[in-house]
Amino acid sequence: MADKDLVFKKSYKCPICDSNFKNLTVKQGKAYRESVDFDLKVNFRNIEPLKYDIIMCPVCGYGALERYFERVAPRQRKDIIDKKCQTYVGTDDDKDELTYDDAIERYNNAFVCSEIKNSKNSEIGFMSLKLAWLYRAYSKSLPLEDVKKEELWQKERELLFKAMDNLEVARLKEQSPICGMDDATLDILLAGLCIELEEIDTARKYINSAMMNRNVSVGIRNKIYEFKSTLKRIEDEAQAENE
Repeated sequence: MADKDLVFKKSYKCPICDSNFKNLTVKQGKAYRESVDFDLKVNFRNIEPLKYDIIMCPVCGYGALERYFERVAPRQRKDIIDKKCQTYVGTDDDKDELTYDDAIERYNNAFVCSEIKNSKNSEIGFMSLKLAWLYRAYSKSLPLEDVKKEELWQKERELLFKAMDNLEVARLKEQSPICGMDDATLDILLAGLCIELEEIDTARKYINSAMMNRNVSVGIRNKIYEFKSTLKRIEDEAQAENE
């Protein structure tokens, strides 16, 4: 089934230019969950929702993740008007689905807006994480022999490091919940990122922090056990190589 059969045009009002517009959004209940990666990326078998996570005004060019789209202070609004909207050429693009390249372009535009807004580390980190996941999904969608896969993997790694750096700062400086995550969930996400990036000692630190939290859900507790088992396997393999 094509993306166009699983998305619809949702109405929004731009907090920058006050224009009303429509943005493609995945229909509720139409994305079928398949698996979860170490860094908590949810994989779906019939669509990649990450392609539709950026809300972008076609009139002034302002874009952000839906969670942050309307969270614009007066000073941020003025800066975006002065530094973004003045040079943006509007578009009447009316696509019925997005390609991976379309989505990446929208994320990059949202990063420009976040820099102008001087966004918090949590917003930058969360968007970096989602774009890294998008590159991963893009790579998986290509044939094994496609030479582009290496480039996509490199970009994914760069963004995972950027996500981890910003989320670690947010963990120290911002109030919980961060990006909708409680403390234990954020610790497990950071632990998963560390395992993905082979930062084993740091992963152990975040796993231990999550274990100290008395209010962890069953799902998070299961992840703790899974991650501890993974670290044990990695340590055993490293020891075997050194013998």
